[in-house]
Amino acid sequence: MLRAIKKTRIHEDVFHQIHQLIREGRLRARDQLPSERELAETFKVSRTSVREALRALETQGLIVSRTGTGNFVADLPVESLIGPLARLLIDEKKALADVFEMRKLIEPHIAALAAERASRKDIAQLKRIVAKQTKAVSRGETGVEADAELHFAISRATRNHALQKLVSGLMEMLSRSREESLQTDKRRESSIDAHRRIIAAIEKHDRAKARSEMLRHIEQVEESVLLSNRPSKTDSQNITRERVEFHDQAHRGQLLSSTGSGQLLYRLCAGRQIRSGKMVF
Repeated sequence: MLRAIKKTRIHEDVFHQIHQLIREGRLRARDQLPSERELAETFKVSRTSVREALRALETQGLIVSRTGTGNFVADLPVESLIGPLARLLIDEKKALADVFEMRKLIEPHIAALAAERASRKDIAQLKRIVAKQTKAVSRGETGVEADAELHFAISRATRNHALQKLVSGLMEMLSRSREESLQTDKRRESSIDAHRRIIAAIEKHDRAKARSEMLRHIEQVEESVLLSNRPSKTDSQNITRERVEFHDQAHRGQLLSSTGSGQLLYRLCAGRQIRSGKMVF
């Protein structure tokens, strides 16, 4: 349920709670989010944490920021494209392998398009992201956020909005598997090396090389997730039970608390309506 933020990685909790409102349809396309100040007061966190969460939501295509107006839910939330696949991951034992198969069909082509269309600004951004991932890994972190950000930035370089939505949804849906694939130093370094090779191919506008390097990267991640980190039968049963309980709660409307930040945030969001293209209380 929604609650005051207490965890160390504060902006991630803010991100997930707002994302949940969008996912449940409590925040719909074109709805305006409360202001940074209102969100900070609601969650009892700093405005810096709120800004980081909003930046992550925008990066994943869930919201759009309009200068002088505020932040709005995107016209095409990624759940409309990726929701059925997310449910598949919960319900189907073989689903993760199926999703990796889909990634191997789609993402290499996205990398090839990026190699064809990427601007110097796009390439500079890709290099900044992999540098951020490298710094995170040097601090002993997984670098998983930069990993997802890089894949989305590659999709953005294609100038194809549908592909951007698809990749954004995939990265969100596969957050658990990406964490699993980055649990050792060797795998983290392997991820960084793969990303550098992909970026080098994109910078050279080498479609074939970008495609092959992305395919190689996904195959390495697939192997580490599906083979090296295969959970025990008991762990799998526990994970499945937790997911089922979570979704049962969602259907019963228990994700919003009756008190505290959850109720306040929902009131702030639910009270906004569209009038003449503007959101008002």
